Amino acid sequence: MVTLGVRRVLITGDAGAGREREFVNALESGPLGRRRLDVLVAGHHGSATSSSPTLVAATRPREVIFSSGRGNPFGHPAPAVVQRFVDAGSRVWNTAYDGAVRVVLTRSGLEVSTQRHPGWSRRSAVDVGDVGVESSP
Repeated sequence: MVTLGVRRVLITGDAGAGREREFVNALESGPLGRRRLDVLVAGHHGSATSSSPTLVAATRPREVIFSSGRGNPFGHPAPAVVQRFVDAGSRVWNTAYDGAVRVVLTRSGLEVSTQRHPGWSRRSAVDVGDVGVESSP
């Protein structure tokens, strides 16, 4: 975990469930306690084996970034993982749709911007329906 002033950013890389438990323990025992993360880069491109319900509940990130390719054969990010973050109140970004995702930490908060290929569809964040998750009525 990286703590930048009052901003909290976690880039999990390819951490599995065991490493995620270590992250949660570090967050809970750290000086900032169980405060919400500002940014989380989801592990394993959002695969079903990462971003456990325990990690999502403990971090409740404001912004989540999934690094995945357009039309990837693995179906990343997994719809259930995206739904976990949406249910936690996170705004979700996916490089497969949004292109490059840039997060700028400012004194007043975060600024998130994207840069897409000119032919890609435009939108401000991943919609749950875009990854095959049924949204609640």
